[in-house]
Amino acid sequence: MWKLAALLAALMFALAPPAAAKPRTLVPVDEAARDPDLAALIATLLKACDEKDFKPFEAAMSPDAIASFGGDSGPAGFRTVYRIDDPDSPFWDDFRTALLMGGAFVEDGLFAAPYVYANWPEDIDAFEYVVAIGERTTLYARPDAASKALAEVTHQFLELRGDGADGDLPDGWTRVSAGGTVGFVKTAETASPIGYRAIFQKTVNRWWLGAFVGGD
Repeated sequence: MWKLAALLAALMFALAPPAAAKPRTLVPVDEAARDPDLAALIATLLKACDEKDFKPFEAAMSPDAIASFGGDSGPAGFRTVYRIDDPDSPFWDDFRTALLMGGAFVEDGLFAAPYVYANWPEDIDAFEYVVAIGERTTLYARPDAASKALAEVTHQFLELRGDGADGDLPDGWTRVSAGGTVGFVKTAETASPIGYRAIFQKTVNRWWLGAFVGGD
């Protein structure tokens, strides 16, 4: 009898549908506190962002700190690319946002922020995907928070799907696919590794701001 029961159990297991693949995620991390000198430099630059004071940035930059992929570098390059002297320059908010998302050591003496850039996996196309960064990110049926919630996609990789058949999306919304389900998420709750990112490098005696760039 036990042989028959075992055979039936094995048959039921064989006929059972395969388990759904677990969604891939990228969980937030901030490793800066592992190095007190780096943490202190980041705190100084965040304070400078609040005060829109460029002097701490000038002091923190390596001599060839990269401001763009077009060859702009150093304090002069930053002033030009990011319109530092313009009261409405978005630099301060962009830099603050990148740093406050947290970051990670990509190798000894090299730290990158945000973590989305530092820890992005090589096998996921940075131009075709974003990752959900909200504390609780919802996939909606329409670009409207009052519409039907299709799934919770917190920290998941989301495939970009364009505007869709309905034309342009309302500001603040992105059309994505999660696990084969197409819907909409709040753009503010997503991030891309090709957004603005800061790179810090360490020499023998100190940490420097080595680059702040966006795009590819």
